[in-house]
Amino acid sequence: MRKILVLLIASVTLISCQQKTAYVNNQEIMEGFDKLKEAEEKFVQEEEAMKAKMDAMVAQSGYQDLVQEYQSKQGKMSKSEEEDLYNKIMQIQQSLGQQQQMNNQQFQQQKNSEMDSLVNTVKDFVKTYGKDNGYTFIYGSNESGNILYGKDELDITEDVVKALNAKYPVESEDEATDETANEASAEEAETETPE
Repeated sequence: MRKILVLLIASVTLISCQQKTAYVNNQEIMEGFDKLKEAEEKFVQEEEAMKAKMDAMVAQSGYQDLVQEYQSKQGKMSKSEEEDLYNKIMQIQQSLGQQQQMNNQQFQQQKNSEMDSLVNTVKDFVKTYGKDNGYTFIYGSNESGNILYGKDELDITEDVVKALNAKYPVESEDEATDETANEASAEEAETETPE
């Protein structure tokens, strides 16, 4: 019985020594993921475009002109004219505010959805990376300190970021332009009729 117990303890010790573990810095992975950087740049551009569109809507509505008219004629108009102009300004302001709120909500939903998708891509990639490289565990460290200490040689963050960016490369503007040109050429070839 004693020999079995010693053999069991030795087996458990041997098995636990054979487990391959590592850790990654979650923040560094996200910061190093080129697709995430690309998405953030796209969000900045979309937000600027949305602001420009809203500014154009404000200009087109005549809101600023009506406010200036109201301010310059205030006290010089009849009470009913003043009320009508004020109500018109408030109606435009409310409509613009609702449009801006709707745009912001749609933008935020799109951004959250895309960010969630990228986070899931990273999680799935790390899981596959771990399986493919024989890891039993890959821990994630973050600012909350769930890994307080780990040997530097167990930190595979850099390797994971390189592999992640290799699997999900960002298309350069030249590649995107070439791809669009190739698609256009292919469409032209399909529409040409032989003579």
